[in-house]
Amino acid sequence: MALKLSDCNSLLSNEKLRKAAVIIGAALMVLIFLSTFLPDESEAPLPEEDAAAIEQQLEQRLEALLSEIEGVSSPTVMVTLDSTTERVYARDSRNGESSSANDGSSSGSLDNESTVVIIGSGSDKAALEESTILPKVRGVAVVCSGAQSPAIKEKVVNTVAGVLCISSSRVYVTY
Repeated sequence: MALKLSDCNSLLSNEKLRKAAVIIGAALMVLIFLSTFLPDESEAPLPEEDAAAIEQQLEQRLEALLSEIEGVSSPTVMVTLDSTTERVYARDSRNGESSSANDGSSSGSLDNESTVVIIGSGSDKAALEESTILPKVRGVAVVCSGAQSPAIKEKVVNTVAGVLCISSSRVYVTY
């Protein structure tokens, strides 16, 4: 159902419709202007767990695990992390094409716009979390009785490397 030019002219000549269009347009412009003062969710600092707390929790769990290995006693563990937990938030992407040529040719460019997806309403607004990336372990040092034995030392190295999914070269064991 196509609109004819005469139909558009009759709509524009209607005084009430013109006033409504002007009011709606002005209201939209005010809303767009006010939205520039709101903080951008993608630039807001994200709450992250303290690296020291994560390291401490890993150390305690590893100490408990290593003390269960036959021949290992009094293990002390130190874990170092490269980073803390990283949260990935869902994003809404809009792709559009804009033409910058004045001669009517189709040499346009693609415009990409991406915003963080917000769920909830009022004071209960929150970004929609898509996934969580766990911190990467830089290295582990273990001091324990029994590490004098090469077999026990190998068990400790393999246990730590296996549990943390790191190479054995990142694990140092001594007594």
